[in-house]
Amino acid sequence: MYLQAIAVALEQGRGAIVLVPEISLTPQTIERFKARFSHGLRRTGVAVLHSHLSAGERHDEWHKIRQGRARVVIGARSAVFAPVEPLGLIVVDEEHEASYKQEEAPRYQARDVAVLRGEREGAVVVLGSATPSLESYFNARRGKYRLLELPVRVDQQKLPVVRVVDLRQEVHGAKGVPMFSRWLRDAIQARLEKGEQTILFLNRRGYATSLQCPHCGYVAGCPHCSVSLTYHRTTARLCCHICGHTEAAPPACPNPACGHPAIRYAGIGTQRVEETLARLFPRARVQRMDSDVLQRKDDYRRLLGEFRAGRIDILVGTQMIAKGLHFPNVTLVGIVYADLGLHLPDFRAAERTFQLLTQVSGRAGRGEVEGEVVVQAFTPFHSAIQYARRHDFVSFYEEEVEFRRPLGYPPWARIALLTLRGRNEEKVKYAAEHVRREVETVIAPRLPSLRVAGPAAAPLLRAESYYRYQLMLRTRRMTLLSGLLAELEVRLRLPEKLTLTVDIDPARLL
Repeated sequence: MYLQAIAVALEQGRGAIVLVPEISLTPQTIERFKARFSHGLRRTGVAVLHSHLSAGERHDEWHKIRQGRARVVIGARSAVFAPVEPLGLIVVDEEHEASYKQEEAPRYQARDVAVLRGEREGAVVVLGSATPSLESYFNARRGKYRLLELPVRVDQQKLPVVRVVDLRQEVHGAKGVPMFSRWLRDAIQARLEKGEQTILFLNRRGYATSLQCPHCGYVAGCPHCSVSLTYHRTTARLCCHICGHTEAAPPACPNPACGHPAIRYAGIGTQRVEETLARLFPRARVQRMDSDVLQRKDDYRRLLGEFRAGRIDILVGTQMIAKGLHFPNVTLVGIVYADLGLHLPDFRAAERTFQLLTQVSGRAGRGEVEGEVVVQAFTPFHSAIQYARRHDFVSFYEEEVEFRRPLGYPPWARIALLTLRGRNEEKVKYAAEHVRREVETVIAPRLPSLRVAGPAAAPLLRAESYYRYQLMLRTRRMTLLSGLLAELEVRLRLPEKLTLTVDIDPARLL
């Protein structure tokens, strides 16, 4: 559909921009688009823009677009600013993805920039997703966007059968928490015997999520962040996935008052899944795909090529394998712990879990053989998991949107997140309280519908040695609020070495 829409734009003498949420999705996409538009009457170059390009490559691609030699542009969020003139079409694939939000200044949401640019330049904007963001679907329901639905898979293919396994039942009679339920183990074995392929998903890299001492209770934490260190067995090091701090894994408890040798590693990551698979299925060809493995530029393309050629039986990975991949021989998808992100302190936790489960499930049964998805969870009856099991986005939307209405969360209102950062926690907390008073004095009287929450410690209190406190402002009149916040920033006098950041429509609250 995207290719046909671009062809129409080219017929009209206009160009097109295609946004994909991750650089890792571009290799497959680029191949398809170049094959389609490298010949024929509407032959044109295809330019690629993303952050992994060198300065020279970026320069060449930009000039190729500017000079009209490439009228089709594919890239991550920054490609929305590509100098395509005249512009006829912008496609935002997987429009719900949080990676379209730029977290550093200048902060912008590429999906929303695409809509604005399309409106200003008279271009059509296509927001595509099997699991739209609640905001986009809300706009479609209200008539702001036109809703186009594809109720069936291409070629009338059946959606995969989704089975939810209650891990609480699996714990009985087992030593600790099992990684694989009996159902998933049997399903993997059946696929290996048939020569079919399996994808296993766990959105947590490393070997174990923490190092603990059962004798004194010590947990190895990052010296710069409020998180425990993750153990990476291949390097025998403890790593922080927030700031990048690493240190050697100790042979005994580091607590000076303890020193007990019986330290243990708790939790699991993709490294541990890979190791366990090798033990359970010694003849299977297992490959892990996460950011620890993909170090070189062409690693992603190489591994996917091997998987497509059938040289890998089981592919284990994080969310980079959850979307955009088409492998007809994959008939089983296993989701190791489906509720990992379900209980995070973020109002979008259920929405993200539903989206991720649905996207991962979509990798199964894309060929002639019907697919199966095994979802393992400790909270199997949560609505996000049950609606994903039934592939029922509309029911999930209707329940979730009503849950958010009385709280004034998007899509009923918009959010501005004010975050204060500094190395002294007391100073940061005091400054946040001062900002709250300023908001109530300067902004609230001019915006009576404003809801102010906080200040409160950020869910991740300390990150990269900085303490963080937040205020959340909710309103339906964001244009007015953003102007008032700009005025407030000018007049605020914060203590030295404290910073205030204002994030409009934040993707994450952590």
